[in-house]
Amino acid sequence: MSCQLPADCLNEIFEYLEKDKVTLHSCLLVNRLWCEISVRILWRNIWIPVGYEHRLKVETSILNTLIACLPNKSKTHLLEKGILNSTQISKSCFFDYPSFCKVLSIHMIGQMIIDVFKNQKYLAKEIMKMFMTRSYLKKLSYYNNPNTLNLSFIRYPRAKDCFTRLTKLTCSSDIKSVFFYKLSQISFNIQSLTIEFNGTISEDLKNLIISQNNLKNLSLSQPFFSMTDWSDIIPSLIKHSNTIIKLKIYWEACNLLIRTKKLSFITKFLNLQELVLSFQRNDHFDEINNILQYSIFPHLQILKFPYRYPKVDILIKFLKNNGKNLKEFYINYTLPILPVNDLLNLKISRYCPNLKLLSTLFKKVESLKIFFNRCQQLECFETHYNYGLSERDILGALAEYSPKNFFKLKLLYYSYSQLTPDDLEEFFINWKNRLQQKSFYFTMIGKFNNIDDSYINRLKNDENMKMIEKYKKLGIIKKFEIINH
Repeated sequence: MSCQLPADCLNEIFEYLEKDKVTLHSCLLVNRLWCEISVRILWRNIWIPVGYEHRLKVETSILNTLIACLPNKSKTHLLEKGILNSTQISKSCFFDYPSFCKVLSIHMIGQMIIDVFKNQKYLAKEIMKMFMTRSYLKKLSYYNNPNTLNLSFIRYPRAKDCFTRLTKLTCSSDIKSVFFYKLSQISFNIQSLTIEFNGTISEDLKNLIISQNNLKNLSLSQPFFSMTDWSDIIPSLIKHSNTIIKLKIYWEACNLLIRTKKLSFITKFLNLQELVLSFQRNDHFDEINNILQYSIFPHLQILKFPYRYPKVDILIKFLKNNGKNLKEFYINYTLPILPVNDLLNLKISRYCPNLKLLSTLFKKVESLKIFFNRCQQLECFETHYNYGLSERDILGALAEYSPKNFFKLKLLYYSYSQLTPDDLEEFFINWKNRLQQKSFYFTMIGKFNNIDDSYINRLKNDENMKMIEKYKKLGIIKKFEIINH
C-alpha cells in the first residue's frame, strides 16, 4: 500500500517551489491531492516572467484559463462584441483560479492581451472586474507604459475589499491621480513601496504614502531619461523614518540638474537594517559623500553598492561608524575601470568583523588570507574571477584560510572558466582535509550580453563534471550549479 504524505507536509514542500513554475506545474499532474495543493501556490503569482521562447505559449494558457473563469454575463458580453467565440465561452474551470491570485500586475496583463489578442480593451475590462470581485490582493504592480490598461479598475464594485489587505505596491509616479486617491482611502497597511519616478508627482501619491501605518521597505528609482524632481515627496517619506528598515535607491538619471541634490534625507532613517545605493555615475555621490562619513545607522546589517560606490576614504569612515553589525557587504567590480583596492578590503575586515557574506575583489592572496583571519563569521564569498585573483588562487585560499563557518562560493564570469579537473580535485581534497569543514556550495554565474549554449557546455565538460559528481557522492560538495545570468 502506497504511503501518502499529509496535505500540510505537501504544502510546506510546495512552498519552496513557488518560483519554480515548471516543477509546480508538474505537481498538478501527479494526483488530485497534489493538484489541489500546488494549484493555489502556482496561481498565487502567475506573473513571474518566463523565457522569451515560451512566453506566448504561457501567456495564451493563462488568458484561456482566466477567460474560462469569467462569469457567464461577461462571456456573453464578449461573445456579442465578437471578441470570443462560442467554443471559448463554453469552457469551464475545475478551480476558481482568480481567488488564488494574491499578486496582480496590471502592465503584464496588458502585455499578455496585446501578445495574444492584439488589443482588446473589452476583454481587459471583464478580466479586471473578475479580479476585483474574487481576489484579496497582497501585492500590486502598476507601471504606466504603452501596454498598461487604461481602466478605472480601482472604482469597480468590491475593489475596496480586493485592496484592503494590500501589503506591497510597486508603481510609477505618473499613474492617474485618481488611482492614488482611491487607494489612499482603502489601503493603510502597505509595508513595501516601490516608486519609479516618471512625469509629475501628484498630491494623492503623497497622501497615499502618509496614510500608511507601518511602511518598512522603500525603493525609489530615477530612470535614465527621467526629468522628475521628487524633492516634494521627501517630507511624506520622512514621516516613516522610524519604521522603514530597508531603503533602496536606484539612480540612473543623466541630467545633472536633478542630480541627487535631495538625497541627504537618507540620514533620517536611523533604524535602517538594509541600505542599497545603486548609482550609475560616481558624481551621483557628490551630494551625499560628506554626510555619509558622519552618518550612523546603529542597526545596519546589509550594505550594497550594485554599480558605483563612494570615494574610498568616505566609505572607510562610513564603515568605521557602521561596520560592527554588518552581516552583508557588496561592491560591484564588474566594470574594469574600477581598480581592485586591497586597502579598502583590509579596512572592511577591520571594521566589519561579523560579516557573513562578502562580495568584492582581491588583488593579492595575502590580503584574502588576512580578511579570512579577521572575519571568522564569514559564510559566503562572491567575486569576479576575470578582474581579481585567478580561480585556482581563490579556491586555494578558501581551502587553506577560510573560517570554519565558510561553505559557499559564487564565481561570476565574463569569459570562460579556466578550471581544470586537476584544479577541482586539488581543492576538494584540501577541503576534505580541513579540521572543521562543511559541505561545499559552488555556483558559477555567467554574465554575458549574447551568451550561447557553448559557454554552458564548456563549463559542463565531461571531465570537470565527473570530478564534481565524484565528490558529491563523497559528501564534500552539497550543491553545484551553473547559472546563465
